[in-house]
Amino acid sequence: MIIKVDSIEKYSNTQFEEMYNLMSAERQEKCGRYVRENDRKLCILADYLTRQAVSEFLDIPAESVVILRDTRGKPYIENGGCFINYSHSGRFAAAVVSDKPCGIDIEEKGRKNISAAKRIATEKELGFIGDSPERFLTIWTLKEAHVKCTGEGIRNNLTEIEFDLSGGKPVSDIPGFEYETENTDDYVLAVCIKK
Repeated sequence: MIIKVDSIEKYSNTQFEEMYNLMSAERQEKCGRYVRENDRKLCILADYLTRQAVSEFLDIPAESVVILRDTRGKPYIENGGCFINYSHSGRFAAAVVSDKPCGIDIEEKGRKNISAAKRIATEKELGFIGDSPERFLTIWTLKEAHVKCTGEGIRNNLTEIEFDLSGGKPVSDIPGFEYETENTDDYVLAVCIKK
């Protein structure tokens, strides 16, 4: 598995243009739908990080990586060989590549309101979250990474999966998945891999 995380602040407009030019027409069109410039840059950076990770994982040139989406919106590599997923929030983009189905979510700290916890968390998770925005983001990103791994998306009820973090490493009540989290000063990240 390869995970890449970066910030749009590290790249110039010229570098974003170069990254954009490497994208498929489908991805360019998707990024073009964003109204805010930062959102377009995040879309481009997520694509770039995914290409770089796939390039390393499959030992192929990044320019030859074509990212497409299936009918449910889940990204995949045109010629296969690995599974991918990406995410972006605030200033950060993240990508994961694995030999198994995977999902990733990143959330910049301070962008989600903890009041949403009651809509996405179970009673047990609410006890874990308390009044901690960081714990809320941990639960949120784990659930997003899970539904992105399965391809369900957040259209489903996020309370249908429950996480336990009492042992340090996240465990869900749905067997067959492994999770990783990262909590920095700037963001919370979660990855889900199907076993």
